[in-house]
Amino acid sequence: MKKTWWMSVVLLFMGLGLVAASVNEPLPSDYWDMPQAKGKAHIGLENNMRPEACAQCHEAQFNAWRDSKHAHAYSPGLVGQFPGAGHGAGNECLVCHAPLAEQLYRDEGDLAATLSTLLENPEGFSRDADLDAKQAKLPLRHAGVTCAVCHVRNGQRFGPPRRGSDVVGHLEGAAHGGFIATKDFEKSQLCASCHQFPQSYAINGKPLENTVFEWQQSSFARQGVQCQTCHMPDRKHSFKGIHDVDMVRSGLNFKLEKKGRLASLTMTSVHIGHAFPTYVTPKIWVKADALNAQGKVLQHWQWSIVREVAYDDDWKETQDSRLMPGESRIFIADNADKNITSVRFYIDVIPDAFYKGVYQSLLADNLQPKAKLLITKALSDADKNDYRLYENEMQF
Repeated sequence: MKKTWWMSVVLLFMGLGLVAASVNEPLPSDYWDMPQAKGKAHIGLENNMRPEACAQCHEAQFNAWRDSKHAHAYSPGLVGQFPGAGHGAGNECLVCHAPLAEQLYRDEGDLAATLSTLLENPEGFSRDADLDAKQAKLPLRHAGVTCAVCHVRNGQRFGPPRRGSDVVGHLEGAAHGGFIATKDFEKSQLCASCHQFPQSYAINGKPLENTVFEWQQSSFARQGVQCQTCHMPDRKHSFKGIHDVDMVRSGLNFKLEKKGRLASLTMTSVHIGHAFPTYVTPKIWVKADALNAQGKVLQHWQWSIVREVAYDDDWKETQDSRLMPGESRIFIADNADKNITSVRFYIDVIPDAFYKGVYQSLLADNLQPKAKLLITKALSDADKNDYRLYENEMQF
């Protein structure tokens, strides 16, 4: 396996005052093209792009964000892959994981230094929003997809219209010199820069990350249900997804049935606006055990729900068994042993299944010592993310 194969997958507010309303004030067309946050109009706290600075006024948003995957996008599993590839290749990954111009690596020394910094500071910000904490003085890239990534360009703040208002455009206010309100922050297209890979990165006709397109093809898009509706309910900045058991359970329906000696579990995607699971990283195991009166397993069945890809000189899709929005799948435990007294169905979610394979492959190579420590930590952290989504037993 080539050491650099993984690089081919990557490339990809509040204010006061009123102005005249308009249909919308769209974001600049180059909003996601090498975005730069800092401007020259403000000094001090106003020009501090750290999330801790934003938290001084936007505490609720910060407290939700700090536990999100966005806050931890600059992760050991990401950075541990960069040594040997070079800082330019690393910056291609940061286009999504730490996208601001202020977050990119300047040179090889910048990249080398970050290995030690990340090992010493696994969390790249102060959870207490303490601007004097050592974490608040780290390079901004350590904070991952931080507030400024979405909301600040050249010192100007952008955000959705104020709650209960359709007023868009520049709203005057004491903080930040006002802000630009746009309904684009309430549309799924805002997420596409990172959550929709281009067609040039397609495998078997589908980009590796195809989430926004999957949503566009669903009834959710036709009904106006946006990404933000589910992943930022009530504008909460928690960005929950496959790693959150309650979020996943809320999107699925399960029905257990028995017909003679046959047991079945029907899973339906009812509240998920894209493929389940989306992307190639998670894997879902659906399993069934046939038990006798003493609880001994007499038979076992298992099925996977996954988009599985492999690299061997080129990318290939080995299977795609995911559920599309509204789709049902029946899992049947048939030909049951005559001595069974019950069948137990259970579903396990492996959110980082693909990454685990990447990490294991990297650890089999001769990694630099600090990179090896980062990848080892990443694998350990990924193992902790697995969870049991569903379990139910049917008596015979």
